[in-house]
Amino acid sequence: MISWNIANSKESPNSWYFPSFEIQEYLLPIINVGGQNFNEYGQTKYSIEDCRRLINTIHFAKETLTMMPKAVVRYETIEKGLASLDKNGIITTLDNLSSAAELAIKQETCLVFYGD
Repeated sequence: MISWNIANSKESPNSWYFPSFEIQEYLLPIINVGGQNFNEYGQTKYSIEDCRRLINTIHFAKETLTMMPKAVVRYETIEKGLASLDKNGIITTLDNLSSAAELAIKQETCLVFYGD
């Protein structure tokens, strides 16, 4: 699964990764706002401007999820068919991504995604 960290940082919070392949598959098209497409097996770098776009996109996605009355998001996965995703798990992952993007902006560096 893909994890992320601030460029040139040796430490990464334990929560900076996608908690499941299904949540990763669900969120990648939503958060793919960078200048380059995600490399699921290598590195993808988000510039400061990419991080700003990411934060705006996350805000909109969280707002949309919050308005949904159900606690489960139904999603058609590529390999497993229909999956039930925990809405709170998705929101927590988006919060972690937003925190990382905000930190990258504050430190004036890139946010780096690491594929597996």
